[in-house]
Amino acid sequence: MEEKVENYIKAGKAVIAAKRLARKLTKPGVPFLEIANKCEEEILKQGAGLSFPVNISLNEIAAHYSPPIGDKSIVPEKGLLKVDIGSHFKGYIADSAITINIDGDPLFQNYCNAAKAGLDAAIELFKPGTRLYELGEVIADAIIQRGLKPITNLGGHQLEQYDLHAGAFIPNYKQTTHTKVLKPGDAYACEPFATSGRGQVRNGKEIYIYRFARRKTKNMPYELQSYMNKIEKSFKHLPFSPRWIKRENLIPESKIERVINVFVRKRVLDQYNVLIERTNQPVSQFEHTIVLDNDGNTIVTTRDPNLE
Repeated sequence: MEEKVENYIKAGKAVIAAKRLARKLTKPGVPFLEIANKCEEEILKQGAGLSFPVNISLNEIAAHYSPPIGDKSIVPEKGLLKVDIGSHFKGYIADSAITINIDGDPLFQNYCNAAKAGLDAAIELFKPGTRLYELGEVIADAIIQRGLKPITNLGGHQLEQYDLHAGAFIPNYKQTTHTKVLKPGDAYACEPFATSGRGQVRNGKEIYIYRFARRKTKNMPYELQSYMNKIEKSFKHLPFSPRWIKRENLIPESKIERVINVFVRKRVLDQYNVLIERTNQPVSQFEHTIVLDNDGNTIVTTRDPNLE
């Protein structure tokens, strides 16, 4: 168990370094691609691996916007920019997010404060014996007190080795079907989202993140089998960006889009739609990875007071 916790902490340190860099880089006019690439490079520089592509989601986009190859997006003068970053050390994952209020607008700052208050309330209650819906209850209370709503169809997730979404779910409101009790050894990513909208997200049409799901060889040409093997070996079953395929030269750039589309049709790959608030209202997010050691002590692997 001690080694497991240490691995989570090492992954967390890499994420903290990348979050610090993201705050430094995020200025009006800076390309999203620059932020994503440099933050991912920082994680690798820290000796950790990437557990998913850096998400850079603006305003009503709640999650899953990761800059594609050739992306032209830049940081605007004003808005809420969510930066969600993940790393792993020997497969033990740290997952954390911050929301950057680009120009310090007081109205937008309330969104940030609400999501952060929800996360802080959950961390205070994160101990053996707590039920997951109790975390959701305090998250919702903290957000509602600030005149906003939690997003009810997004929430936190249990972490296991090389498994980003390991089953159990932390709701962002009191959803009493989530009765699982926290116990020593558990690791979760807790992520409240706050909005002035309906409090739900819908799938957008855009897809920029994929995950290797299953091997298929029937009626699969040798060339595609070779590409499939490379993707599985490089990314295992963790989410990845086509940018990474280009960076690691796994597939010629001219073929990447076609190969991914084939693999999606054959269900070799799962895909993650961009998630958008249903009424197109701004969304904030804060997230930390929380681990309970053998003695039930709460360890927040991705917390840095200078970044909150």
